[in-house]
Amino acid sequence: MGPFPVLTLRLAWRNVWRNRRRSAIVLAAVAVGIAGVVLSMAIDNGMVLQMVETAIRTEVGHLQIHARGYEENPGLDLNLADGGRASAHILESVGGIQAWAPRVRSEALVSSARASAGVRLVGIDPAREAGVSLLARSIVSGRYLDADHRGVLIGRTLARRLQIGLGGKLVLSVQDLDGDLTGAAYRVSGLFQTASREFDQGAVFVPLGETQRLLRLGEAISEVVVVATRERDIRTIQRQLSARLGTGVEVHTWQDIVPLLVQMIDVLDSSAWYVYAAVFIAMVFGIANVLLMAVYERIREIGVVMALGMKPRKLASVIVLESIILTFLGLGIGYGGAFATVAALSDGIDLSRFAEGLTAYGIGTRIVPVIRSQDVGIPVVSAIVTAIVASLWPAVRATRFSPAEAVRHM
Repeated sequence: MGPFPVLTLRLAWRNVWRNRRRSAIVLAAVAVGIAGVVLSMAIDNGMVLQMVETAIRTEVGHLQIHARGYEENPGLDLNLADGGRASAHILESVGGIQAWAPRVRSEALVSSARASAGVRLVGIDPAREAGVSLLARSIVSGRYLDADHRGVLIGRTLARRLQIGLGGKLVLSVQDLDGDLTGAAYRVSGLFQTASREFDQGAVFVPLGETQRLLRLGEAISEVVVVATRERDIRTIQRQLSARLGTGVEVHTWQDIVPLLVQMIDVLDSSAWYVYAAVFIAMVFGIANVLLMAVYERIREIGVVMALGMKPRKLASVIVLESIILTFLGLGIGYGGAFATVAALSDGIDLSRFAEGLTAYGIGTRIVPVIRSQDVGIPVVSAIVTAIVASLWPAVRATRFSPAEAVRHM
């Protein structure tokens, strides 16, 4: 850096602190604005990520393998007839897969002595299911399933609706593969509770073999659920499985299966731009006002330096640097406060008083704020633009003074 840029920077830095109170007010406004935006986005990120994690760890997984056409028209006739053996062989040879599990799905009517409800009947391999979902870790009463046990798992919310407790008897009524109505009675082995109220009140889990017998499926299954070791490998795994499994099956990611969550993430990203715009527009007016006041206070000084030979372009660069310094100091303080607050909230924000409303959307009662890389990069780039835009009118105004008139200004 040559001598002039250093001199320009020193002049700008000195000018910023000439009126410390005014500069402090601007810095505080910028810092509070940035910290507020980043914290609000971090909380929103934490909520959305928890919704995604709940969906993945309750039912969806990272990927699902189905017979072709199942997603458009799910039914028992569109199944993996070999019980997923062909898929299992390939799944074991594809890198990046943490766990996988077979499932059978069907609509059912569950009845107790006092009430009934429509539910999703899900047949699971208990050992493998523990690797792809949090069901085994969500048991709040009773015990998890084993392959040879005829008991069922239901959510605590569903149990209250059916007015049934642990060990109580319920009847599952289904339509089997041949279209005949059938059913069977089971004892409640365990109650589970998750962050999703819909999941807790809408699913009944039965051992895979028992479900296949009830639905007369033989060895057939509805799907294979896959969990990847790293989320960034999901699309790669999808391409590999699609290429190796052949044309008779389809491999879908969680984004394909739950597009509503993807839309919510897109809405969050879009709304962030509106929030950033509001904050930075306010910053533009605040910084421009401060710089204009500073320019009018220094009219005589500006006239002197212009009379001594300072070119208008150099004078404008000093004012632009003042704006940049104010903006970046405010950014630094704001980000420092935001990161410190997020670190202090690493154990999450307790929202248990809003549990009923949150669980309706698959959100737990403890939200951990998350700052994403774009929540840092976008404001920094925007701040540079803001600083330049805010300084344009004061810089132009300063360069339009006549040196002779400015020197005589009192």
